[in-house]
Amino acid sequence: MRLVRCLMLWFPLATALPAGAGETPVASGTMPAAAPLPVSPPPSAVPATAVSSQSSAGTKADTEVVWEWDPYYSNVSLDVPLTDKAIPELGAASEFEVYRTLFAGSLVPKYMLVELAVMPMPLAGVALKKYTPDFYRGFNVGSSDLNLLESVTAGFLEPYAISFFFGNMVNFVRPGEDKVGTNKGYMGYMVSYSNEHIKNNVLIPDNNVEAEWKMKGERDFRDDKLSWSFRIGAKLHQNPDITNSYYLGFRRNNLDFKADFLSFLANSDLCFRWDFSARDGRPLRQEYIVGKKYPIAKWHVAMRLDMGLVWEDPAMYTGPLRDRDFHNVTAVIRPNIEF
Repeated sequence: MRLVRCLMLWFPLATALPAGAGETPVASGTMPAAAPLPVSPPPSAVPATAVSSQSSAGTKADTEVVWEWDPYYSNVSLDVPLTDKAIPELGAASEFEVYRTLFAGSLVPKYMLVELAVMPMPLAGVALKKYTPDFYRGFNVGSSDLNLLESVTAGFLEPYAISFFFGNMVNFVRPGEDKVGTNKGYMGYMVSYSNEHIKNNVLIPDNNVEAEWKMKGERDFRDDKLSWSFRIGAKLHQNPDITNSYYLGFRRNNLDFKADFLSFLANSDLCFRWDFSARDGRPLRQEYIVGKKYPIAKWHVAMRLDMGLVWEDPAMYTGPLRDRDFHNVTAVIRPNIEF
């Protein structure tokens, strides 16, 4: 067992639906309640951003472009309604009510999302290793094969991807608060494509397709934030030396500035993922990560530390891609600051 990557420092911001192997976040937004007017305009004159007085009614579904900039996952997505029905609005609904509302409308898609994503830090690691090998090797730790640049840039198996999502969507609205992120929740079917694969900061040609059923979203208000992702899917590779797989994943991330500083359940992160070989069902990869956040309300920031381990089987790769000196356990340490 060896201690390998990762020391990943990144700065959070509003999330959008992700693509590919990594995890793809979709967010939801808050819009302030409209002030009463002396004379109510006809329905056709109400702006698309107006909030209905009843959360169950929702707002008119319009095409929307959403941007997300992040060192590890930056993307632009286009939300397209497939019906004339209003987007349901959930404000103080419990997590269970959110999941139930999303599930109830996910079997027959009502919305489509098209996303283009790029992973800047993984691409930077690939470029540094290829074009400045001496500089890259300078970050090796002692005689081990732990490289700090690889630890910082690791985390995604594709450098970029395009995704198509079909399913249900809800808005998160809290009266009196401005919209922080896109504040949306999604549940449905997603297909992603990329033509490259990243292994140890080296690009490998590989037309790969990922299909999954996913429930993902983010409820982002000023003093509390909740994001989640439940996914089950499969990934197929054209490159014969990369093993096809199917997987099950779960992630929940909570930040609450009003919770007690030493609260155990609040301000915590939990993530796991299991990958299995599509050929014989043998486990290929297991990931277990837990985290804790320590909010500083005065500065409206939170110190965060995620720790865990990743287990990988040598059967993930065959032929020339298979490592001769393979160690299958990686310790994960991810300090971070969240705003």
